[in-house]
Amino acid sequence: MFLLKGYKFTSLFFVFLMLLTTPVFAASNGESGQAFDNKVVKRVNEDNIYQHISYLSEVIGPRGAGTEGELATVDYLVDELESYGYKDVNVYEFTFPSGGNEVTAYNVEAVKEPMKNHDNGQQIIVGAHHDTVPWGPGANDDASGTGALLELARVFANTPTDTTIKFVAFGAEEYGLWGSRRYAEAMTEDEVERTVAMFQLDMVGSVDAGDLVMFTADGEKNTVTDLGAAAGSRVSELVPYSELGRSDHVPFHNLGIPAALFIHTPLEPWYHTEDDIIDYISKEKLKDVADIVGAAIYQVARKDTPALERSQVAPVPVDYYYEEPIL
Repeated sequence: MFLLKGYKFTSLFFVFLMLLTTPVFAASNGESGQAFDNKVVKRVNEDNIYQHISYLSEVIGPRGAGTEGELATVDYLVDELESYGYKDVNVYEFTFPSGGNEVTAYNVEAVKEPMKNHDNGQQIIVGAHHDTVPWGPGANDDASGTGALLELARVFANTPTDTTIKFVAFGAEEYGLWGSRRYAEAMTEDEVERTVAMFQLDMVGSVDAGDLVMFTADGEKNTVTDLGAAAGSRVSELVPYSELGRSDHVPFHNLGIPAALFIHTPLEPWYHTEDDIIDYISKEKLKDVADIVGAAIYQVARKDTPALERSQVAPVPVDYYYEEPIL
């Protein structure tokens, strides 16, 4: 995590915008995600996430931008995403200034297309950064987020949706959010207008970090925090929101896209050290975050979202709170 852009709407798209701007998200029958979220939650496997973290942090190790470690990571991401059946796996090369010469780094994107004849025109971005500080194996920062990203990409690969979902592993986050900045800069006006949510997964597995919080760049609630808080109330527990601009959600916020960072806070004591190793990763936390974010995405992307209002698990409002940032 590093310190620190003319769409013709259909009537169905307006329905989705109304749903997204109305706080109707928790299951009305008081049950957890057993009915509403099972198609995602029951399929999320924390062991898969853990294995990704193990490979990235122990086999590859440090994954600094422009290094052999990053190239090995890109190969691993592409292989995994293609193994899930994604035909549209894109590797975007970009450069950024560092120490007086240009450094080359990479973003990796897998595109989940909506069902034929069920495309409502909107899209969601799910992000994590695959790079590390030069000296650290980065098990939590951010192999944990990258592993969760891969597992959600696997789960959604064959899940019927009417929304495009883009799973993006950003490079060079630790050097100034360069991957997400370059990705956001390349988005067309049409893509920006069609993007209804951006979920960023960063440091989501440390056993010694605090509780899960959703951070927005301006400290205000938005579509993503509404979805995340409600999903938490259904499948885990209510998640608070707070203000922080230190990860890859920021460039998308700057474009006017609802975006939030999912992270545990306070941070673990070995943040950005050589001790950020897999020994301190909690499978329980990995499962919890992947369930919450997966359920939140499914709330929007499932092909029968409008019909939910007439179902026995019709969402009802949830109230969630602001928490002062502690890092």
